[in-house]
Amino acid sequence: MEFLRFLAFVAAWGFMWRWVVKNRGSWHLFYGNLVGAAGGFIVAMVVLSITLSLFPSAHHYEAKQTENVVTREAEPTSLLPEAESAANPAALKAAPVFAAIEPDDKPSPPDSALLPNYASRAPKTLSVQTVIDQSDDQGRKALTALSKKLRNDAQGDKSMLAYVMCSPFVTSTLRFPASARFADSKSIAPQRFKDQVYTFSNTVTARNMNGDDVTYRFDCSVQEQPRVDATPAEWHLLALKLQKSDS
Repeated sequence: MEFLRFLAFVAAWGFMWRWVVKNRGSWHLFYGNLVGAAGGFIVAMVVLSITLSLFPSAHHYEAKQTENVVTREAEPTSLLPEAESAANPAALKAAPVFAAIEPDDKPSPPDSALLPNYASRAPKTLSVQTVIDQSDDQGRKALTALSKKLRNDAQGDKSMLAYVMCSPFVTSTLRFPASARFADSKSIAPQRFKDQVYTFSNTVTARNMNGDDVTYRFDCSVQEQPRVDATPAEWHLLALKLQKSDS
């Protein structure tokens, strides 16, 4: 197919070149060949584009197929239910009691990515269903499966679900939430307390009013609220503190 495409390119170029030279009229032979070469090349490129669209290259097709296969075989994200560990009664019994973190709740200058008095901006409670509705298709499926798996496990380790619930609390304190980029969560070691309380430390980078990206270290503590029926669980924000990573 590549050879036939090359022949079509050369043939179109030569035919158009010859046609222009034969029909040059009063033009000098030199100018006729010059215009014929340029015009023939343009026509040959058009023919090449048409053949590429009608008969795609086998190399590009196979590369695309390989890319799709690799994407399908990629490892599942950490949001999938398999990422949650089984509950350890002994570890749960020995878990410490949570102590609240005092936020650094001060006015925020334009070079900060945080809203003024950011701690008071964050909602106090969020439903898992609200976060599911705001997620993309892949995140929605993973979070729904994770929530269903842990729904009837009152003492299970819900650290991954708790971290997912921390994210919207953090972004609610930012001037431009859409610019938020969280560091990789795979290396996070969550701290678990009694009564389904979890604390996380990680970094988030967001845009400030000057158009610069600023990185913050945040500490987020959340607690799952007791269920009263079959509705999705709600998580309460206990403490949230953000500080520039270089300070």
